[in-house]
Amino acid sequence: MLKENSHVARLNRYLPFDPAHSQIYEEYQKTADSLNLETVALRYLNSAAKLNSARLIILTGDAGHGKTHLCRRLIQDCLGYDEESARRLINSACNAERAIDPAPGSPLSKSIYIHKDFSELEPVNATALIETAINQEETIYVICANEGRLRAVLESETTGEACCLVLENFNTSFKSGLCVQDPRIHIINLNYQSVSGGEDESLAAEVFDEWLDDGRRWQICSSCDASVNCPILNNRKLLEASASDIGKQRRARLVTLFSALEQLGVVFTIRELLMVAAYIITGGLKCHDVHGRYRKSGWQHEYTFYNSLFTPPRDIKKDKLYNIPVISDLQRLDPGLRAFRAIDEKLINEQNVFPPGELDLMFANNVFQDPPLIDASQGIDEIIGNPSSRNERNKEAGLVQRIVRSLRRRAFFDEDCQSITELSRLGFQSGSDFIAVTKKTISDTEMHKLKSRILRGLHIIQGLQMSEREISLHLVDPAFGSATTHAAIIAGRIPARAIQVLPMGEVWAIPDDLQVSAITKSVNWIDRHIVLRFEMGTGFADLNLDMMSFDCVCRAGSGYVAEEFYAHDLKRIKNFLARLAERGQKQPDEINLFIRGAVHSVSIDNGIIQVGGDL
Repeated sequence: MLKENSHVARLNRYLPFDPAHSQIYEEYQKTADSLNLETVALRYLNSAAKLNSARLIILTGDAGHGKTHLCRRLIQDCLGYDEESARRLINSACNAERAIDPAPGSPLSKSIYIHKDFSELEPVNATALIETAINQEETIYVICANEGRLRAVLESETTGEACCLVLENFNTSFKSGLCVQDPRIHIINLNYQSVSGGEDESLAAEVFDEWLDDGRRWQICSSCDASVNCPILNNRKLLEASASDIGKQRRARLVTLFSALEQLGVVFTIRELLMVAAYIITGGLKCHDVHGRYRKSGWQHEYTFYNSLFTPPRDIKKDKLYNIPVISDLQRLDPGLRAFRAIDEKLINEQNVFPPGELDLMFANNVFQDPPLIDASQGIDEIIGNPSSRNERNKEAGLVQRIVRSLRRRAFFDEDCQSITELSRLGFQSGSDFIAVTKKTISDTEMHKLKSRILRGLHIIQGLQMSEREISLHLVDPAFGSATTHAAIIAGRIPARAIQVLPMGEVWAIPDDLQVSAITKSVNWIDRHIVLRFEMGTGFADLNLDMMSFDCVCRAGSGYVAEEFYAHDLKRIKNFLARLAERGQKQPDEINLFIRGAVHSVSIDNGIIQVGGDL
């Protein structure tokens, strides 16, 4: 008998493939469909609301970061309402026209005004609301606004003293790294929120725990006739953490993919996380889709999580996936597109790397009649054909390509990745160094080697071929254009000891007594970039490097950089170094020349040019 799993139907309501996906929005979500994530932002919001000094709490961030969800949870956790009542209040009483009073026995005695969308107000009304919030003591105001709208309101012509104070606090937060400058005002910036980071379990891991590990949600599938050939149930088995350690590893690798995406500068909201997780598990299929095809074999591999994530199944059109923007970003990290000889030799030539007969490794033979099914656990040995036309050759090549890419992806999620690191498999040779810096697990010796490689990379980017033992960064004078490998005019020099390699969060250097108000403690945090800090005589200058630009600099340190591929990063780095050279300009009569791999000093004495060193 064929069975319908209500949990699968629930997951499909998180996908933007049909009108039912409105459930992804907090205002339209049903309690039965809700997923109550325990975010760091929620804990900070609840603690801030309980402070006697708090007057105004601002939640700012892009659409999808969970501002409305936080407001609903605040009504539950601090005002004592049940979930159904909180949902009704979110839709009826969250325009700040009336206060929401605490329910009997609630942990908070104050009433709360909530405005869940500041873009609905005209600037004059919005500024008036902020002025009112600051100048009262009996209630708390919670305001949700994206950063653009918030700045537009705070910088409008109708602003008063309170708005100017909030704007000053907001601007200062980026420099100080603190959510609180004035104890009356708390600003929770959800644009810093990460779905893959955090001191505790990541939000991505929390979603997978909720949707995959509860056996009761999947119990009905055991009595369904389609269960043996169901790709949805197979995805659940592959990713189930409670079944085996390999399931935990596969989920950890998914989180690694998400974190790599965030460290490339991609915005990954909670809403997109829920859509991606639902898509990974279901492959965009519903139970009745499986019921119509379960007697056939060789099609399920398209809907396996590690294939559908990078190559959408043929029946899912691209315009559907445009509604999940991060899918196209994730496809750039496809491990199936990257060849490593040691891995390919093992996957293609060594047999039984994976157990035979697994559903996700069975491919329908659409080229030749024999065999009708190809077991990819045997590599490509079972593809035995004799193409007699160009069309057949292309089909055979396409089948080999699909199988090899699928094996590489499966290997990425299943193998130990000791000989070739996870991030190297995604195309980032220096990714492990990037992570070591952000997690502060890099030793002093390793940091010394990394800094030397960075210095070589910055020299190569400027066109200088210096000795590998060079202990200073030489800056080419921007007034004389790009250097050549033979000669250049050097505008300044920064010793290695004056260069620091810092995680993003360490730049703020927040004292221990203020850590409770740090931005890094107000959201699920991940260091999205590292910072090269150059200490100058007049202060310091910071160069932010995400994982892509960091890898660019480190690759350049080996002596070559692909200028077309890294064009944007190279331009930004060169401009920064040029500004750095201008800040460190020497006296007009002091000239340094780089000639044939060595730096020579030049001076003019009574009209005579003198060059130090041998030319």
